[in-house]
Amino acid sequence: MSRLGHTPDWSRRKFLTASTAGLAGLAIPVRSASARYDPPVHPQFQRLSQNLGLLRGTIHVGVVFNGNEALLIDCGDVGTFEWAAAAGIKVNKVLVTHHHREQVMGLLSEETNAEVLVSAAEEKYFTDVAQYWLAPSSRWHIYNQRPHHWMLPQSVKVAGVLKGGESLTWGSATIKVLETPGHTDGSVSFLVAVDGLRVVFCGDLLYGPGQVPDLYCLQKGLHRGQRRTSDYHGFLGARETVKESLHRVLGQQPDLVVTSAGGVIEKPEVGLQLLIERLDSLYDTYVSTSALRHYFPELFEEFQGRADHLPFRPQLAPPAYLRHIGTSWIIRSQDGAAFVMDCGSPRVIEALEKMITAGEITRVEGLWITHYHDDHVDAVPQFLEKFACPCYTVRPVAEVITRPMAWRLPCISPSVVRVDRVLADGEFFSWHEFRMTPFDFPGQTLYHGALFAENATDKLLFVGDSFTPAGIDDYCIQNRNFLHDGSGFLRCLDLISQLKPTHMFNCHVDSAFTFRPEDCQAIKERLQHRRELLKAILPWRDFHFGIDEFWVRCDPYEQTASPGGKVILDLVILNHLTEALDVHVRVVPPASWSGERLPSALRSWQDWQQVSIAGRKEGRISQEIFVPKSTAPGRYVVMVDIAIPGETPSPRILCGVTEAVIVIQDVSTKTLFHNRPSPVRRERGRG
Repeated sequence: MSRLGHTPDWSRRKFLTASTAGLAGLAIPVRSASARYDPPVHPQFQRLSQNLGLLRGTIHVGVVFNGNEALLIDCGDVGTFEWAAAAGIKVNKVLVTHHHREQVMGLLSEETNAEVLVSAAEEKYFTDVAQYWLAPSSRWHIYNQRPHHWMLPQSVKVAGVLKGGESLTWGSATIKVLETPGHTDGSVSFLVAVDGLRVVFCGDLLYGPGQVPDLYCLQKGLHRGQRRTSDYHGFLGARETVKESLHRVLGQQPDLVVTSAGGVIEKPEVGLQLLIERLDSLYDTYVSTSALRHYFPELFEEFQGRADHLPFRPQLAPPAYLRHIGTSWIIRSQDGAAFVMDCGSPRVIEALEKMITAGEITRVEGLWITHYHDDHVDAVPQFLEKFACPCYTVRPVAEVITRPMAWRLPCISPSVVRVDRVLADGEFFSWHEFRMTPFDFPGQTLYHGALFAENATDKLLFVGDSFTPAGIDDYCIQNRNFLHDGSGFLRCLDLISQLKPTHMFNCHVDSAFTFRPEDCQAIKERLQHRRELLKAILPWRDFHFGIDEFWVRCDPYEQTASPGGKVILDLVILNHLTEALDVHVRVVPPASWSGERLPSALRSWQDWQQVSIAGRKEGRISQEIFVPKSTAPGRYVVMVDIAIPGETPSPRILCGVTEAVIVIQDVSTKTLFHNRPSPVRRERGRG
């Protein structure tokens, strides 16, 4: 049960003391000189050399001095500019490592004359963000995660662009631009050579020695030869790009590497090489059980024949009473009735009509939905209208498909599905000669169900997209594949071991297959090994925060309002820890709505609320947002900030960690600004 509305008892002094505690033990080589600019003592500021410093905050900001003028590398929130003003420092330039909003939140509300310079590859993500928020591909049928939805909520003015290999001079410092894609496709790092010290500011390329901030930003499409996949199929797909960028940084022979979230890495050669090794080990463990080897074997040729990887299971002929069309399996009863799994395309409806005309089936009596992905539900409304049969699924799936506007998830469809019966886990029902038992089956996605159909001879388990003969479908991290005991694929594997199906069916695979208990155990052991690797590579109290992009989400994700009205927004927070978690949250409406600049996360806690969430549970906190009467029609982005006590530094501030979209209608024409796609679209491929 959430405790709402409690204001955290954090004074600024307490916060600053906690947030800089990690600096005390650093053996940073400070270069001294007879003349330098000394800003007033501040607990967040650390001098690295005569003309170079580090300001810790929501992100860590590089400060290059030229007398009492400064060039910033990234800028965090408005607190950075407040520090500069209080210290008598004039900020003339801001260099930005990548386009994620937490890097430059201060630019959204601070009137500054500083020149902002960004990566040439990402310029449009600063100057034309409306293009992203208006694009249907950013909202529906999401198969690409790049650019990421951590896009700025509004455009900022950019003075120029930077390309790899370019250099600029600032005072006594030479600053070289390094192309270091990985965390984003256009990320850059900055090598600052000053006072005999070489320091690389690398943004979120990594977090600390052997660590990355998260894995979901490394989701990227794969390619080999002519074979290419979307980001959706690319678990750790940016791995090779990250490794190349790490080698590029090491090639500059830096004395220190500074990251946006983790801070100073004192031994770059050791810390960066450790990350390369961990990425390789994690990817190898993933490939060893990946269902993607069945769909795209040419992408994994270097892994073929590995004795320590899960062998493919034999493919079996389906029973004669089954038909497979598109992503739909059809069960035909002895008296000719049909029960259908999923309907992602009108061609399934057409095929069923032909089967009825040919006398192959007499009628359609039910529709089961395995999961919410568009290639499984796009045509469900037409299906239900045509055949007038009941629609069944489990609660996690129903929560998404009945109100898709409330969610932003991979492969999501705008089709609103009528669910007639939400079945509980294990709640069986009879259909002709079959006993049907539904199960919550959080495999390929968290929002997934399996249907176990038994007759006198066969035990059929319809697993949606969760398994192939090669293993498990966990290649899209945004699908929320958890590794807690009893959750995710670990739960699914336990269920298969208990049910012992004679046949298993994937919606994209024509043949049947099955897993024996010993196969399930082998996969579980590899997943348990993966857990240990994830603990090492992700800097969180529980690594799930670094693999679950939606542990903080807004419900609804998108809603409509009128000028002068208000909306209610629920912040939904999943605590992955076993113990209770107190987090502090605030909603940040568009700057144009508040009439004043956005507050610093470090200045005042009066606009934050606390929610206490039990271990492994979701908590909710409701917020009212008022829309000014002067608001023009359009799509507006509301951001959410989170503060987590007990992290390092403490508290850990995550600015803009998630967002919601408020659509303001044109009250004169009732025009809505929903970016719905055309109803005509190509079918998705495998998986």
